[in-house]
Amino acid sequence: MVSLGPLPALAALAVFAGEPGAELLIQQSDAGTITAVNTTVTGESSLYTQIPQQPTLPLATAPLGAAGPQNLPEDPGTPVTLFVNFDGAVLRKGCGNDARHDCSTLAEYFDGYVGPFAGTDTQKLAILQAIRRDLEDFGVRVVATRPPDDEDYTMVLYGDLGAQDFAGIAPYIDCGNVWGHDTSFSQGYTSPSTGSTVILQEAAHTWGLEHVDSIYDTLNPFKSSADQVFTDTCYKIVANTDLDETLGVCNVVHELFCDAGYQNSWQEMRYLFGPPVADTRAPTLTITSPDDGSKHVRPVEIPLLGEIEDDQHPQFYDVTVLQDGAVLYEDSNAELNLILSNPPAGEYRLVVRVADGGGNTAEDVVAFEILPEGTILPEEPEELSPVDDENAGCRQGAPTPYPPAILLFGLALSLRRRRTSCCYK
Repeated sequence: MVSLGPLPALAALAVFAGEPGAELLIQQSDAGTITAVNTTVTGESSLYTQIPQQPTLPLATAPLGAAGPQNLPEDPGTPVTLFVNFDGAVLRKGCGNDARHDCSTLAEYFDGYVGPFAGTDTQKLAILQAIRRDLEDFGVRVVATRPPDDEDYTMVLYGDLGAQDFAGIAPYIDCGNVWGHDTSFSQGYTSPSTGSTVILQEAAHTWGLEHVDSIYDTLNPFKSSADQVFTDTCYKIVANTDLDETLGVCNVVHELFCDAGYQNSWQEMRYLFGPPVADTRAPTLTITSPDDGSKHVRPVEIPLLGEIEDDQHPQFYDVTVLQDGAVLYEDSNAELNLILSNPPAGEYRLVVRVADGGGNTAEDVVAFEILPEGTILPEEPEELSPVDDENAGCRQGAPTPYPPAILLFGLALSLRRRRTSCCYK
């Protein structure tokens, strides 16, 4: 269990401080300019800004007992998956602590329900990136989508825990990480610093790690203002937020690296899960806009959009846009969400390539044509609604409230409002 100690009035929370309206020049031509205006989060270097911290929770803790006898892990060095569940869950009782079926011995703490995380997608991404950074030395893969049942994973439910006097809680200390598919819980803080620390501490309890007295270690029972990580130092094991010293309950593992009553969290994590494992699963990319083969008349702004799927989504991807082998745009983004602003007249065949954090790539191609200003495009043939033979030739029901042209115009307004583009050339 972790409690939030005194924190500064302002805390680091992920807001991606991009520059709205900043134009990204990707090709120049005598006839005009293609510019891509980035409308999504970019660049990990600008992750944090100072905003008011959420109210801290009251200080409270309870010592966690061991799950069973002090055992060494059956297969040390085996990688594991950490599933951060932002979606909430209806908890089941009477089936132990099995993440695959949302089973928890702590279900009554939450009246059988944990609500979803109330923050934004941007905040989810920042929390996940902070967790991945803290686990980069170990064979722990971090995902936000539930893995298949045949995959060994630990789940932390991260969301609305209701009125509780703790920031996070685990069912026990699982010495040697003997029992798989454990479930623990964390309040849904929007701060990546707070959120990632609480998530990692509760998961670590289900892997056999205990509280220690150092404010610099992830396993300290307080969330301090320090940058807390898994430290390669032996620190004294403590029983609670009063930092009462104790011999600990998992010394069969602790004493592999430290004297009795001390714990080295970095060495234990490395022992349990081994070194980092290369990500070899490639993402997929599907361009959804513009339509392949479409024609557009200048002046025009064309959204360049795509759907990216990856086992570790959301994350940052290296996005590259190419035309005839030349790089028109290159940056780090959480998704493909750009605007082509008033491209020069001509035929285009854009290759869009994305690379995930492991360097695995996917690409898709879209072709379209830009026509000179004043060109009149032929009208699209009107699609007729299917009718059955019995009612052929008859209109059924009331007319639609708005003609299709108005609906499309409304969509165009919506797109324009949520994006910032450069001026026409």
